[in-house]
Formats: sequence, C-alpha cells, structure tokens
Amino acid sequence: MNEQPVVLDCGDLTSRAINRAVRAAIAGGATRIQLRNPAGRHNLGVALPAGIELMIEGSVGYYVAGLNDGASVTVHGGAGWGAAESMHDGTVVIHGDVGNAVAASIRAGTVVVYGNASTRAGIAMKGGILLVTGSVGPMAGFMMQKGVMIVCGDAADGVADSLYAGTVFLGGRHGELGADAVFEDLTASDQELIAATLEQWQVARPATGFRKLVAGRRLWNFQQSERHLWKSAL
Repeated sequence: MNEQPVVLDCGDLTSRAINRAVRAAIAGGATRIQLRNPAGRHNLGVALPAGIELMIEGSVGYYVAGLNDGASVTVHGGAGWGAAESMHDGTVVIHGDVGNAVAASIRAGTVVVYGNASTRAGIAMKGGILLVTGSVGPMAGFMMQKGVMIVCGDAADGVADSLYAGTVFLGGRHGELGADAVFEDLTASDQELIAATLEQWQVARPATGFRKLVAGRRLWNFQQSERHLWKSAL
C-alpha cells in the first residue's frame, strides 16, 4: 500500500522556506510529498535524492527540480525556464507547457513534457531522455553532447544546431535545420527505444512516424573551407 503523502501548503511561504519544509519532511522519514498552491514560485524541489516522490499541484516558475539527484517530480501544471536543469538522475514529469531550456545539461534520467516546449529545449544535454508530446521552439537540441530527445510535434528553426553526439527524433515538421544537423535512417534499436518510451509514458505515436537527426560531424574538426558553418554556429 502506498504511503500517504505529506501535504505542504505553500501559502505565503518563500521558495526557500518551502524547500526547507520539504527537506524537513524527508529528514522525518517521508518519501512522498505533495505541494499545494505553488503559485508559480521558482526553484522548487531542487536537488532531491533518490527514493523521493514530489507532487506539485499547480504551475511553477523557473528551475523546478533543478539538480535532481534521483527523485520523481511531477508538476500538475506548466513550468517556467530551466525545468530539470542539470538533472543527474530521476524523472521530472510536467503536465503542461514549459519555458526555455527544459532539461538543460541533464546527465541521466527522463524528462517528460505533456505539452509544448519553448526555445532551446534540451540544450547541452549530456545524457538521459527528453520527451515532448507537443512541439518545440527554436534551437531545440542546441549543442547536445549525448542523450535522446523525442519530439512528437513540430520543431522551429535551428533544431539540432551544433549537435555533437546526441539524437533528436522528430515526429512533425521542422523549420530550417541547425548547423551541421543531418537526417539519418532509423535503426531497429531506435524504433525499439521510441516505442518503449512512448508506451511507458502513454503517448500516442505520430501518424507520420519519426525522423532521426544527428550530427553531420563537420563541426567536429575545424576546416578552413567550412568556416561559414562555424560562423553560423557561433
């Protein structure tokens, strides 16, 4: 039987006071915590450890679940900039749209956005999975170094710009591709990864399927003849 969550009403508390209350609940042995009335506050649920489930009932501001260290964080609402920024492990699930740079620099774990993502989704990812059920804004996947981004909808200009080694699976249309981004055929393992991820998070597969974007590797080593490409990337 699931443990009943410790319920914390954010009320008029500051973000620091809320996070201290969460830490106190964890120190007291709680593993499931529910935050009510977050009212768009910033920096909630930062650096939570593995084994903790945090449920936030409402929309939040910047950097929710930043530096996550293995916890399961669910936001029943939208989120501002930098959701799950620099996550080390765990899951962050957002039932709404997100602002700039969701899943920036994450190293492992999974970030799920049941909505649309703004500019630079998945910037500088170093591992993990970012699943966006809607569309993404400009420069999605910018400077990815590792990891997987699955976008079920459309991508604006600059998708996969200056990508080093990660992979972007795109289900919808796209604008101008980013510097050095190229399409590649999906492998059987790619198809298995996509199918397993969509099934786990109960997301419908786009009717048109997915295309795969990877690095063309022209930016891996500087070539004087391709200095225009470097200039566009910078």
